[in-house]
Amino acid sequence: MIKYGGMAVMAEDVRASLTFYRDVLGLELLMDNGSEHVMFKCGVALWKRDAAQKLVFGSVCEGRSVLFELFFESDNIEGDYERLSGAAKVVNPLAEQPWGQLTFRISDPDGHLIEVGEKLGDSIKRLRSSGMTDDEISTRTHVEKGLFDKL
Repeated sequence: MIKYGGMAVMAEDVRASLTFYRDVLGLELLMDNGSEHVMFKCGVALWKRDAAQKLVFGSVCEGRSVLFELFFESDNIEGDYERLSGAAKVVNPLAEQPWGQLTFRISDPDGHLIEVGEKLGDSIKRLRSSGMTDDEISTRTHVEKGLFDKL
């Protein structure tokens, strides 16, 4: 059986990225192997891009790494947006997405996309309080009504 273990983010400057992920996003450090690799308790790791490429491919590759996005859930989406938008480059400001969830995107020092969204359960509660029926919410969020109270 294979199970998800985490994600490695390739960074030009591991120390600058460590500062961003630890001090701006608030991730808790698990191990610090200096300028080439660090790991956070949530499973996100930072690798020095050149060192990782040499290990994986045998040499440094030209160009950018494959595009991806890290996603985090927030218990306080407005507060987190206010805090993070002052400390990181905002890619997409806080907005309600077509599926009803409030999200925003920022980038780390290497330009990797980071999305922060309210928990889907909070989206459902917010949509209910706006007067939407459970059928309307299910259609909008693509979440089955039977799962509403499990989120």
